[in-house]
Amino acid sequence: MEYGEAITDVAARQALEAARELQRSHGERSLREVASEAIARVYCVCVTDGEDAAEHRFSQVHKGLIDDVVKRLEAEPIAPTAKER
Repeated sequence: MEYGEAITDVAARQALEAARELQRSHGERSLREVASEAIARVYCVCVTDGEDAAEHRFSQVHKGLIDDVVKRLEAEPIAPTAKER
């Protein structure tokens, strides 16, 4: 599979949902940390680690995926739970 084939709307929604779950369970972490972990959980290593290794740095593709999740988290913050209110 080409790494680009793994970058889908479904995967983007899954990454956002994973990030929201991480926020709920690890609220003290930055949005970027949460987004980065969510991307690592959802996308195959061909998209993240493989591309980073090929470019010998944090790849633009990997960075873009994280940036997208951060933007979505900022645009639609999770509502506090009853316990947090």
